[in-house]
Amino acid sequence: MSKYVQWETYRGKRMLFVNCARLGEAEIIVAFDEMKDELLKDRTGPIVLIDVSGIDMTTAVISKAKELTAVTKDVGMKDGPNAIVGLTGLQKAVAQLFGRGVHFTDSVEEAKEWLVREDEKRKKR
Repeated sequence: MSKYVQWETYRGKRMLFVNCARLGEAEIIVAFDEMKDELLKDRTGPIVLIDVSGIDMTTAVISKAKELTAVTKDVGMKDGPNAIVGLTGLQKAVAQLFGRGVHFTDSVEEAKEWLVREDEKRKKR
């Protein structure tokens, strides 16, 4: 698998975990590229959990996130439940400008629980 991205199973749910916690700008960009590659392989709108705890939201990181969102939208990828861990108030405001149906939490465990609940709701629709 990739250096920063891995598939995990939590409570029987398969999810893509992207660990960007405390990474520098260049590493985050690599992690986002790895995430894009995995999403484009799957294309089903999988559950995605991104930990960005302790990072700096630089212009390059924001641009890469926007690019990732645009690519998945352009290929018609459905939105799966997505959660981001570790953003501060201002960072959340910026992320909401380009995030598609993203939920923000303060811990990985809280995010995983939310993702499982949301996936169950999605399957009942």
